[in-house]
Amino acid sequence: MKTIALIVPKGSKYGKNSLLKHFLEKSDVVSSFYGAWETPNLSLLTIAGVIPEQYHVEFIDEDHGMEIPFSRHFDIVALTGMTQQIYRAYEIAQEFKKRGSYIVLGGIHASVLPEEALEVFDTVFIGEGEITWPRFLQDLENGTPKYSYHSAKVIPLEQSPIPRYDLLDPSLYKSFSVQTTRGCPRTCNYCTLPIMFGSTYRHKTVPQVISEIEAIQKVNADAFVFFADDNMFIQKDYAKELVRQIAKLGITWGTQTDISVADDAELLELLYQSGCHWLFIGFENVSQTGLDFLDENKWKAKQLYHYESAIEKIHKSGINIWGSFLFGGDNDTFDVFENTLNFTLKNGIYSGSFTILTPLPGTQLFRQMSQAGRIIDYDWSRYTFWDVVFKPRHMSPDELAQGVAWVYDNFYSKENVANRTARQKSRMRQIHRREIQNAKPSSTKKIDS
Repeated sequence: MKTIALIVPKGSKYGKNSLLKHFLEKSDVVSSFYGAWETPNLSLLTIAGVIPEQYHVEFIDEDHGMEIPFSRHFDIVALTGMTQQIYRAYEIAQEFKKRGSYIVLGGIHASVLPEEALEVFDTVFIGEGEITWPRFLQDLENGTPKYSYHSAKVIPLEQSPIPRYDLLDPSLYKSFSVQTTRGCPRTCNYCTLPIMFGSTYRHKTVPQVISEIEAIQKVNADAFVFFADDNMFIQKDYAKELVRQIAKLGITWGTQTDISVADDAELLELLYQSGCHWLFIGFENVSQTGLDFLDENKWKAKQLYHYESAIEKIHKSGINIWGSFLFGGDNDTFDVFENTLNFTLKNGIYSGSFTILTPLPGTQLFRQMSQAGRIIDYDWSRYTFWDVVFKPRHMSPDELAQGVAWVYDNFYSKENVANRTARQKSRMRQIHRREIQNAKPSSTKKIDS
């Protein structure tokens, strides 16, 4: 039986920015919040689902502490990785290549820079791999593997298999991820996701998603489920039917969406009743000019006027908000740090992700900054969203790094964490009183199908 090793290379958890790295590593509060992202790599688990049974498959997650068994022989070694992981992926590949393994790479960085990857790897996968992987295995069996396999069009997600959660060591993870949709019609200039998944919004069937959650429950019955969609609720009717079915499983979960979720009161009620604990929402900036820079179509900039009222609606529904903010855009000045902090504290944001704008390869932002000579570091290991790799317009790289560290230090101070926790508990008490007064079936946390 031929063997395949699916390997996740170790990444830089908090980057190389000494100011941020020191604070984030010593903060138990931040580590606790970010534990929700400690999920296994869904790309490789999905690829494992299309590998025929005649192969023995192993999942090796160096990014979550597993040691890579270089002394063992694998017929095929497959890796994936974000840009900041790619150098480690190259190191791992070269070691196994010395030992006679056939080495392949997929993922966003490989899809954007396949020529770079082919300097190390035997074969590179560009785009989604569910269809191209079986072709590759057949070609390899026939002795005619190609240098690259390109998914020329996006795949119907009904063809995507249940990820092989059974390959995991569940003790390594605080959460487990499911992907229900791919593609995003938004046009943010810093985002690589349309490059990988396109702008056409696609979704799996509801029974597919439920089967994947049940597969996770077989591995860990009490798992927190993180839906790794870029924007889960764009198609509201589908989303509502899915959430109704999720409610029957008794899970606790979170997902990513945009602020427009607040416009649908029925969806918010369904989310709360189904066990949704928090929504990760990319606010990105709290000024009109800051948002204008990030998206030429200005979708998010048009939402700014009702950010606060939308937050209040989401909170009143019983759902917490994990807000995401980017610093360093061309219209950001020094006041962006204090303004963002004040916004989060005023609105009772449950948790915050404060990152540095990063021009990832393949994005519109990367092309613009590269052509303007503003990228100061092409060391991919620093493309972490914690490190400054470009020249900001209105501050120095060090001032940008210091400003983000200042926001973290204040947002996660003991006083502000205590204040947010108190506000959160107060909101939940009000919701529980309302449920009792209305004597709704919602107080039982169940929804009829």
